[in-house]
Amino acid sequence: MLEDALERGYRPRGHSAEANDLALLIYRLGGANLLYALNQRLHIPSLRTLRNKTSFIKITPTVGRISIETVKQNIANIVLAPRELAKVFVRCGVSLLIDETALDEAAVYLPQSNSIAGLCWPHSHIVDHVFNNYKSILNISDSLKLGHVHLGKEVTVAGAHLFGEDGFYTLLAAPTCKTEEVSDMEYIFSTLIDAWDASGATQQVGPIWSFATDGDSTRRKAGHKQFLHQKLSYTSPLFGILSNLPGLNLYTGNHEVTIDFDFKHVFKRKSILSR
Repeated sequence: MLEDALERGYRPRGHSAEANDLALLIYRLGGANLLYALNQRLHIPSLRTLRNKTSFIKITPTVGRISIETVKQNIANIVLAPRELAKVFVRCGVSLLIDETALDEAAVYLPQSNSIAGLCWPHSHIVDHVFNNYKSILNISDSLKLGHVHLGKEVTVAGAHLFGEDGFYTLLAAPTCKTEEVSDMEYIFSTLIDAWDASGATQQVGPIWSFATDGDSTRRKAGHKQFLHQKLSYTSPLFGILSNLPGLNLYTGNHEVTIDFDFKHVFKRKSILSR
């Protein structure tokens, strides 16, 4: 290495945080080939440098119906493993969050599971996602044409935020055709909470305190049914603090999990009603 440096064959370069961020953006948008080309021409950090300085985490997308096993796998890979590697063992309260984001409407092949992803989760159980043969693709194509199953218009993203920490841990990424009913949303809420408990995250990271969502009417109704059905117990440590606050809703879900709606949507509904 010293000889290469003397002959100008090895030229180490220090990269700033901005350069690393730019390289990561290029890699995410253009892939490894574009990053390699710009690294050779503009001396942007290489993929190897990024891997040495950045923790790459793979999210397991939902293929088919949302399942507790997929969520547990994401909890293990995205929450538990990095915290154990960093030797972070402090427990804290957890808030689960859910919303949708834009998605390219396309079916994609996942080689690691030999399956077809990108189909809406509420109806994708109708077809077989495993790529067994050419007929499997024809069956999916026919189901899409007949409207039995749909390409995801958006992706439902749910994750965990730990009180006292910055950041967001993605636990669920499921394509949706925006036709979910209240029962579907209740199923998502229950699956996320059950997966958090079953994975051991409650003991290792902390208990779930709240479930946050926006003003979507379907999720709002499901949230009321799921998290406003049980009045705070007299024996709860919170009861002595909250019971003396007039007008405060003391109803929660199981294990005292509360529902948190985005306050902007709450104010908007109140403004509409007051007109």
